Amino acid sequence: MMPKHCFLGLLIHFFLTGIGGSQPVHGSLKPQKVQFKSKNFHNVLHWQPGRMCVGNSNVYFVQHKMYGQSEWKDKQDCWGIRELFCDLTNETSHLQEPYYGRVQAACPGSHSDWGMSQRFTPLWERTKDL
Repeated sequence: MMPKHCFLGLLIHFFLTGIGGSQPVHGSLKPQKVQFKSKNFHNVLHWQPGRMCVGNSNVYFVQHKMYGQSEWKDKQDCWGIRELFCDLTNETSHLQEPYYGRVQAACPGSHSDWGMSQRFTPLWERTKDL
């Protein structure tokens, strides 16, 4: 059985992008400047919004993966959020491993392509300000 938060996230995603599947709005909604910011190994993915939807109804979906992995993993706490950041500290706990984060924006009837961060290695990035 699917946990409640997973089902709710999927429901929100399908509602906002259209159950029949909408076409992505290439570029216009896509989150910009997707990047990790780190201080004392507290690693947060930040981004800037693309075009805002009517009524500022944008929501965001965050995924992450370790370098070399083929599968992206959903960050459940950052699935269908309105904030422009997501704490990925627990998901980036291997200090010498490189990671990627990506963000998709959605609003009623459309969704963006994924905006992706550059490769991030916590040990090398620990002194950047949040």
